[in-house]
Amino acid sequence: MTQSSHLMNPRSERFALGALIVVGAALAIFQDVADDQNDADGQATDWKILKALRSGGDPGDPVGPKWLKESLTETSALGGITVLTGITAVTAGGLALAGKRREALLTVGVFGGALALSEGLKNLFKRSRPPAEYRVAEATNESFPSGHALLSAATFMSLGILFAQGAKTTTLRAFGLATGAATAACVGFSRIFLGVHWTNDVLGGWAAGSAWAATCWLAGRRR
Repeated sequence: MTQSSHLMNPRSERFALGALIVVGAALAIFQDVADDQNDADGQATDWKILKALRSGGDPGDPVGPKWLKESLTETSALGGITVLTGITAVTAGGLALAGKRREALLTVGVFGGALALSEGLKNLFKRSRPPAEYRVAEATNESFPSGHALLSAATFMSLGILFAQGAKTTTLRAFGLATGAATAACVGFSRIFLGVHWTNDVLGGWAAGSAWAATCWLAGRRR
């Protein structure tokens, strides 16, 4: 097996080392953006990005064609609790029926833990969302970190790892991991575009969710 094959194989020691690095880097990023969301420079950057995504200075009019707003509204739903609960239940149920109870429990644990982590961090930081006139979608509770970004990162990265475990080639493993990361990235961007989260909220959500998923799969990795 080549070096790249070992790196992409979730059962390999190289993959475990890479996952540990991801956890460390993600936690460092989370700490950085958690500080930024209370810092004047960080808040200024959040405002700059939010306003750059609005057309002609109108806070309620996102840039781009109408279909882009509609597309990103639908994309945002992929990170919602209802959708992710359904995905988790179907995945875990299928794994259990296939006799893979360990993977089924891990899948449920990743999502359940991510949900608790999201609520706990929101209650801890209690950051306000962007002003209502900038929002083009409904939003409730606190802003930091983005629950959609955190839950989608944890869930889709977990599914990517699960797919990679069963894949027989390095290309398929890379595809599974990249698809999970790309899906979470799209969900997070949609929240910024729709004006329901600041950029630092989404960065914090991605970091926390990725760290949680990697930690769970490292802890449950078959020796």
